[in-house]
Amino acid sequence: DLNVPEQNIDGGTHYLKFLLYKYRNYKNGLKRTIAAYNAGPGMVDHYGGIPPFHETRVYVARVLRFLHEFQKEEG
Repeated sequence: DLNVPEQNIDGGTHYLKFLLYKYRNYKNGLKRTIAAYNAGPGMVDHYGGIPPFHETRVYVARVLRFLHEFQKEEG
């Protein structure tokens, strides 16, 4: 149920795991995974990478910036 936070988070993390597995063998697999989470795997597959949608490109860059910041905090 999307309206139950625990179930929404659980579903989202399972979907993210599915996408990570799907794109694991690509050189830019993490970027493809993030783009697919935003635009859908069909669009990523159709364009052979990050789709040319402004929203998706901004989303991918933003998520990668957050990841970089979190990695700096850990180290």
